[in-house]
Amino acid sequence: MEQKITRQLHKPFSSRGTVFANLDPTAIASLASIGADITLLVTPQGDIVDVAYADASLDRYDIEDWVGRHWKAIVTDECHDKIEGLLDENAQQGTTRKRQVNHPGTNLPDLPVEYSLLTVQGLPYLIAVGEDLRKLSDLQQQLVKIQVELESEYRRIREAESRYRTIFHKAELPVVVVDGETQAILDLNLAATNFLRLSAAKVIGKTMHTQVQRDSRAELQEAINAARHGGTRQHLELRLDDHDHLQATVEPYRENGRSNVMITFHSTATQSANADGLDEVALDSIPEALVIITRDGKVLNPNERFLDLIHMLNRSLAVDRGLSTWLGASTVDLQVLLSRVKDEGQVRQFSTVVRDELGTTIPVLVSASRYGNDDSGRIGVVITENQRREGAFAVPTPANENGASDFSQLVGRVPLKELIREAVDVIEKMCIEAALRQTDNNRASAADMLGLSRQSLYIKLKRHNLEDFGSD
Repeated sequence: MEQKITRQLHKPFSSRGTVFANLDPTAIASLASIGADITLLVTPQGDIVDVAYADASLDRYDIEDWVGRHWKAIVTDECHDKIEGLLDENAQQGTTRKRQVNHPGTNLPDLPVEYSLLTVQGLPYLIAVGEDLRKLSDLQQQLVKIQVELESEYRRIREAESRYRTIFHKAELPVVVVDGETQAILDLNLAATNFLRLSAAKVIGKTMHTQVQRDSRAELQEAINAARHGGTRQHLELRLDDHDHLQATVEPYRENGRSNVMITFHSTATQSANADGLDEVALDSIPEALVIITRDGKVLNPNERFLDLIHMLNRSLAVDRGLSTWLGASTVDLQVLLSRVKDEGQVRQFSTVVRDELGTTIPVLVSASRYGNDDSGRIGVVITENQRREGAFAVPTPANENGASDFSQLVGRVPLKELIREAVDVIEKMCIEAALRQTDNNRASAADMLGLSRQSLYIKLKRHNLEDFGSD
């Protein structure tokens, strides 16, 4: 009867009956081990009967000592299940899938070998055909090492980029970066967006000359070309939309083989006083914290004492942000203050709190007054540090025991729907802050704790001005 192995060939040798009939045992054994780095003869129970291998470097692993031992005894502990899987699968199907196991070595790294187990009819033992994976393992280790180095370098570049972008945006001088060839705006810092009243998202990618008055465009283009080709700093006077004359400095620099320019803006004498009719020197001379806001609570111009109170580095970081970011236990406080200023023209000794950039809450007294014409809608807010006084008007917070009585004072001044919505917002903000503190500001863990998706949590963080929570 013709002998067959259980793995069926799509096209076996046609002359196998005559050509292979007279082979001696040595030749048959050689054929059995051809194509394998390690070949084992194994009993159906897993005992090793014999072993053959081609690479002399395998002598260091004392492979000949495997004979007479159980297959599981010569592999690492975590590979025992794989050996049992090979034997079980061979008993059911005859030919097994490949499985990688590791053989321990004395003072050597583990020897990774990928085995498949075959059954040959007429042969009392199973044949384990193994492929030496040391070269592949070395390549994988090199790949992992290179990947780690790349990630480290990428992280270093990102940290440097983040560091210099932070410095760029914290600079008090308004700076716009312009492509030298296309004259398109590449970037602008926070001071420039506040000073020029430009939205970064809307102007990046647009040409710089479209942001100035028509009578200044030709002069700006000539200054940019002169700075690029001459390599010298250029000074000129521009008129931007909705602005008086501005002094600008065009300075060239090289970036990736190209000559780009940075345009720095300075106020001229015609702009020594701001739009509110108050210059910064006059504001800073006031001994109390003073901030000029719009009718909807947006900061226009804070003085240095206010910046000290909230621990802000410079004016540009506070301008155009809502005063409720720092003033009040919740946004209800500012709404009540603005409502009273609108009805009465001014408010004295309004009791609330200030939350600085370091997370500290400070009890304060606020006085506010409307000034200027009705179109400008400017409100001056003076903030004085003070302990909360008995009987002072205050918006209740969730921790206030007299919240019900104080809250009743808001009825008639603030709509009921607004009160309910603000109360829900206060509770939601408190829960988010508590979750962030308990998870050490881990946003993913906080989202799981609150039963939110990470995207929903980020939306709520932005809504409650908690995007920088825990950054200090």
